[in-house]
Amino acid sequence: MLEDAARAAFACLPGMPLPRLARRWPRGASLLLLLLPCVVSAAPVAGGASPAAGATLPARKPGLWEVTLAAHAAQGPGSAMQPEVTVRQCTSAAVEPVMLLALLPAHENCSRTQVTRRSGQGGGHEIATTCSTHQSPVQGRMELWGDLRSVYAGTFSVRFPQAPQNNVGPVRFQGRWLGPCGAGQRAGDMRLPNGITVNVADDAARVQGHAH
Repeated sequence: MLEDAARAAFACLPGMPLPRLARRWPRGASLLLLLLPCVVSAAPVAGGASPAAGATLPARKPGLWEVTLAAHAAQGPGSAMQPEVTVRQCTSAAVEPVMLLALLPAHENCSRTQVTRRSGQGGGHEIATTCSTHQSPVQGRMELWGDLRSVYAGTFSVRFPQAPQNNVGPVRFQGRWLGPCGAGQRAGDMRLPNGITVNVADDAARVQGHAH
């Protein structure tokens, strides 16, 4: 039932309501319902594939990461405030391209991913994406600071040129490494605020398989 709920959670598409099943989930998980189905084609997983346009994404240390997203709302009038949420991600070198970009909503059918490494004070990375959802363009931007080995922080923004009321960001987030993944955890597992675990890498593989 969880996988069906994740695939059905198309709140990321402008103007479309949350599925009835999604509304029964705890409020703290609503943002994750938005994120999960939209990230799955952001970057391929194991098998030697690389992100769109051959971009080399930064990678966090393998293991268990706790990532907290600040409370935020879309920029349109009357948009509901999404509460702060914290997830735990079990990542590895093979699935990290998917896991790292899992914060970017509406991240599907991406034709371009550009990564810029900053120099000078602060350093960090800047990631820009050009994607589409239901043939509507979506522009994503993520900024990262930190060593990606123990703790990092950043922001993300998403722009919908044809539906600017749905624009989001910049949204602050921060992550910290907790240690190796726990017993029974698999690379790609993401534990939601309500205690349910989904595997983002599995969802990515299924979507890619349906696309071929």
